[in-house]
Amino acid sequence: MLEKLIVTMKLLVFIFCILALFVSCSNEDEVDFPTLEVGQDFTNSNVRIVSIDTFTVELSTYKFDSIITSSTNRILIGQYNDQIFGTTRAENYLELTPLDYTISDEAELDSIALVLNYDGYFYNDTTKVSSINVHLLKDEVRPDESVFYNTSTIPYEDLPVATVNYSPEPFDEDSLHISIPKIIGQSLFEKIREGEINDEEELRNELKGFALLPGQDDDASVIGFTIDNTKTYLRFFYRVPDEFGEDEQTFDLTVNTSESFPTYFNRIQSNTEGTLFEALTDQEINLSSVDTENRSYIQAGVGMLTRIQFPTIKKIFEIPGTGTILDATLRVKPPPQTFDDLLAIRDSLSVNVVNQNNDLGSQLFNGLGNVFAVISENDKEFNEIVYEISVGVYLEEELSEAPEIDNGLVIFPQNYNNTVDRIVLEGENSSDFEAQLIITYAIYDENE
Repeated sequence: MLEKLIVTMKLLVFIFCILALFVSCSNEDEVDFPTLEVGQDFTNSNVRIVSIDTFTVELSTYKFDSIITSSTNRILIGQYNDQIFGTTRAENYLELTPLDYTISDEAELDSIALVLNYDGYFYNDTTKVSSINVHLLKDEVRPDESVFYNTSTIPYEDLPVATVNYSPEPFDEDSLHISIPKIIGQSLFEKIREGEINDEEELRNELKGFALLPGQDDDASVIGFTIDNTKTYLRFFYRVPDEFGEDEQTFDLTVNTSESFPTYFNRIQSNTEGTLFEALTDQEINLSSVDTENRSYIQAGVGMLTRIQFPTIKKIFEIPGTGTILDATLRVKPPPQTFDDLLAIRDSLSVNVVNQNNDLGSQLFNGLGNVFAVISENDKEFNEIVYEISVGVYLEEELSEAPEIDNGLVIFPQNYNNTVDRIVLEGENSSDFEAQLIITYAIYDENE
């Protein structure tokens, strides 16, 4: 094994020097490749370099049973309808806490407002009017396990205490103000002022938190708000008499981030009734792109991913001689009609290994660091958007795998658990662009 590794490393150094001068392109069935004679200081073997693009690439779509959404720094609220993915809806549940429990004995409450500060994230059409309904929670924000998921929920009062209809301006405005009826916080304010509430447990008995929900009929956008306690808070405006009249002051409750357990999370769901994804009722179900209009699909937040496998890759052993994969690039393309400025796609996507049960493994890694799916600059010059993924190291591991395991690769947007980005990819049998694996393969020690 060590000897083979040394020979392979020497080969790679040699090939690096000559690749700029020579590339021989072929498919698997052709045998008339040019042969390079290598000097005595390298080996006495003949070396051939071939480019192979005929290995099968299989794409499928699957959906996680749930994903963790309580470890993010974003509040997501909104709803929109998608012709492909159905109705996507994001709700937020949160607990609030003060920096301290000090309010002047002579303070008089004037008004209350929930201030949500935009964090710059949005998805779909912000020119349409959105709604936010503020509901009081019936139960405390406590996970049954150690985390909350995109499928989690907490009971809340049927009637909202406040509703706002607004046109989101995540770049032109810094925050959204929602007026809360004074009666909702009057008792809480007075108990803190009188010293009856002095800790978080006593506070929870009075105010368990809020559910922030979009309107049931909204078809607009999903908006991101920060949890930064200097920007997002429930603010009490009050007056304190002084010798000059009255001093106006504020008291804030902010998103609680100090507990050892999560106290806020996003519930992100997609109503897939009538879509291609109705059959995705279990995480181990894979929908082949052959059965989904020759396309595969990704949607962050709700847990939908594209799975990729190379079922014929071990046929590379049928090529005579000893071979080494010098480079391998997977090319997949989003159809141009499936994205635009509102339904945007990312310049790069995460790439992870996934096992036979569709459990997510580690991020793909090579000698240069973590591997991402990145948009090809060469294709952009021709107004084409194509993602390229370096998969050489992964394929080498697949070729040496024993016993054989039914694993694969998955691609998905970064910040997968606090966005709702969606992507469509052409499948292996697409008439417009077939998913393609291109391997640069060096053959040496070949029997003549």
